[in-house]
Amino acid sequence: MRRRDFLASLAAAPLAPGVEFAAGPVNSVVLGGQLTLLTHYRRDALPPVRGTTLVGPRSEHSETFWRGFQAARFHDYAQQSSRIPVEPVPVAKLVAPGERFTQGGVSVEVAATPGYARGAVSYLLESGGRRLAVTGDLIYGDGQLLDLYSLQDAIPEAKVRGYHGYAARAADLVASLRRIAAWRPDVILPARGPAIEHPLAAIDKLIRRIEDVFRGYYSVDALRWYWGDDNLRTRARRVLGEAVPEWMPMAETVREKLPEWLVAVQNTRVILSRTGAAFLVDCGSRKILEQVRSRRVEGMWITHYHDDHTDCAQAAAESFGCPVYACGQMKEILENPAAYRLPAQTANPIRNVKATRPGEKLRWHEFEFTFSYFPGQTLYHGGLHIRRDTGEEIFFLGDSFTPSGLDDYCLLNRNLLRRGAGYLECLRVLREERPAALLVNQHVAPLFRFSRQQLDFMQAALERRMRTFAELFPWPDINYGLDEQWARFHPYELRAGPARVVIWNHSPRREEYRITPRAWGKTLKTLRLTLDPGREGAVSFALQPPPGFAGLEVVTAGVAFGRWDLRQWCEALVDVRS
Repeated sequence: MRRRDFLASLAAAPLAPGVEFAAGPVNSVVLGGQLTLLTHYRRDALPPVRGTTLVGPRSEHSETFWRGFQAARFHDYAQQSSRIPVEPVPVAKLVAPGERFTQGGVSVEVAATPGYARGAVSYLLESGGRRLAVTGDLIYGDGQLLDLYSLQDAIPEAKVRGYHGYAARAADLVASLRRIAAWRPDVILPARGPAIEHPLAAIDKLIRRIEDVFRGYYSVDALRWYWGDDNLRTRARRVLGEAVPEWMPMAETVREKLPEWLVAVQNTRVILSRTGAAFLVDCGSRKILEQVRSRRVEGMWITHYHDDHTDCAQAAAESFGCPVYACGQMKEILENPAAYRLPAQTANPIRNVKATRPGEKLRWHEFEFTFSYFPGQTLYHGGLHIRRDTGEEIFFLGDSFTPSGLDDYCLLNRNLLRRGAGYLECLRVLREERPAALLVNQHVAPLFRFSRQQLDFMQAALERRMRTFAELFPWPDINYGLDEQWARFHPYELRAGPARVVIWNHSPRREEYRITPRAWGKTLKTLRLTLDPGREGAVSFALQPPPGFAGLEVVTAGVAFGRWDLRQWCEALVDVRS
């Protein structure tokens, strides 16, 4: 029997008098046959109501989130999940933490358990001598968690905004788990997966795994260079208490003053030829245009797509009449940023980007440029090696490293973690291809270099992280728990007509994905896509608005594969003009 048919055939299982637990893609817990409990507002985790009354916490609903989102998604440094309901959620009874009530002989206490979602609650049920905790996505299975990227958030006490707050709500999640454990439930009823029959052991495993993640993470934290040891301790203490991890020694910094042929203008670098010509590396501010207006600018290289590196690149290209170069993996996001939903995006397209191949070279006066793909801080990131005729070598690595470690503090940047990808590939490049080059991060004043021991330290930290993630996540590959956009609409913003959902098969095996779009309140035909391991593919379909519709519609697509059935998992904005 297929899993879906099997789940559909299951009757709601009574776990205690008046409490029914119905397994499904999203589990439902019903009290007295009348009340369905909702723990948090994510559209992929809404339980089926089935003729009952929906009970849920007070929360901001979809109308407040989606209003203005079309513009607000650019220059986004808040980094909150966009898996917000598209349609109104029919909550009839609003509850607040600390509230108590009785339904059908079941005693209910509402507990604040934020972490996986802001404002989430759990329901502590007592019936027939049993204690049941309804916890939503706070925990999965035997000490696991669906993902880390949903936990990205600000850390006000450390003056850290959401973009820099690596899984920051993990502190709230751990505190919430401890609150549940202190209540000592007999069983946990999660939003997904089976009932957890040994809750205290599962909670202990999950907390230990989260602590292991952060011990390794803070040992190679790039922000320590910018903000210092005390700020790192403040951030780490939220999850690890006083047990601050041993961190990597700072890299050697070389030449506080840049060589005379390399000039810093904010976070742009200007390469100067002895002929008087200039070549820019990034352009995020109009100040650069003013500073180099007297120069003959002959080209520009873009390290990565973030707005502080790209906002004024097109304006500079027009002002100086120069070509813009970037690695081939970045060409589309630079030319059509509206097609993507990523952190810190500019809304300004760069036209006619010259895509480079890894290893491609360009002779520019007394310099030899070698272009590369360098997927560190983000999937859409390049590297530029420069050798001057004098023998001097530098390597522009964008925002991927500081002297204290890895700039992977925003999980939504799509930091993949596997051999041949992400930071593991970047470390290989630094070790094997650029061992003699001084390193340039344009937010870091001096040039710097890592020792072989430091490269080994970062490599070991990532390998430990991979082992921990393999225990932490229930997916067939850890990158499903790290890459929010393994399933995405492309383009993200579109007109009515053709649409595509793109899937990256992170699994180590061939998978068949079933994609079910939903638009204008109607579920469309399910489409199928089979992909080999590590491959990306897409399904296409038509979006046809109802007669007379004009405005913005948020369309979604469910994605199912293997044992996973993920409802309304990804979304796109459809702008229908009258």
